[in-house]
Amino acid sequence: MPEVVLIFTGVVVFAQMYGLGTRQEVGSIRALLSDTSLLFRSLISVLVVMPLATLVIMFLLPVRPEVALGLAILAAAPGAPLTTRRSEAAAADFNYVASLQLLLALLAVVYTPFVLFLFSHLPQVAATPVSLDTVAAQVGLVTFLPAVLGWASARAVPRLRNRHNKVVAIVSKGLYLLFLAALLAALALLPDLRQSLAIGWTTAFSVVILCAVALASGYTLGGPVRSKRAGLAIATIARNIGLSLYIAEQSELSYPAIPTILLFALIGVCMALPASVVFKRFLGGT
Repeated sequence: MPEVVLIFTGVVVFAQMYGLGTRQEVGSIRALLSDTSLLFRSLISVLVVMPLATLVIMFLLPVRPEVALGLAILAAAPGAPLTTRRSEAAAADFNYVASLQLLLALLAVVYTPFVLFLFSHLPQVAATPVSLDTVAAQVGLVTFLPAVLGWASARAVPRLRNRHNKVVAIVSKGLYLLFLAALLAALALLPDLRQSLAIGWTTAFSVVILCAVALASGYTLGGPVRSKRAGLAIATIARNIGLSLYIAEQSELSYPAIPTILLFALIGVCMALPASVVFKRFLGGT
């Protein structure tokens, strides 16, 4: 993988996590931490159910090692930067989702290498992409650090906070759109990449099952408040695709996992969007 691709992916993730930090309210994350029941159920859904579902899929379905690696990386990468925007379409509780999103981004420094370490011992999974201490350092660099910097910079000059947040949001969204455009261009210009995405019905079925489990788990564990149930469902299915690609790009051994990550991104959006419409239209935001 060209070095420029790795650098650009890291910049995109950094910008999105910085933007997440700028939008975070202190009171909202304190409220989540004080609600221990909701916090516990949220972490179980996002951090425990997804790896367990991935593990079951690996044992029950004949997925290839490179596909299993892609699923493992996705399971290890929670806290997608666009979760709050997706949750708004589902009439979810914005403050709850934003707080959970930031907490997941901070936990990823420890959680991501730990989950990859566990999956690396399975015979179904291809070789671990890079050393786990390197993964921890890279995750900290592109998720933890920018989130903290964003939170601090937005409060350094309170009078400029709204303008600062708007500029950051525009830059972050622009970089992400450029990133998507580059992926589409690569699909259009590189026949080998298009061919690699045709990875079979077994893989597609595995991804569909994983996404369905994520939505069901989040909505079930979200509690009695419908807006939080919808928010947790979206937060559970929304894996950090940018971070997953960044990890996969670290080593030639993990390049074959990239098509599975891209396929999850496509199927995840296709399943999350209608689910969001259902949540908003039939369940309401209260």
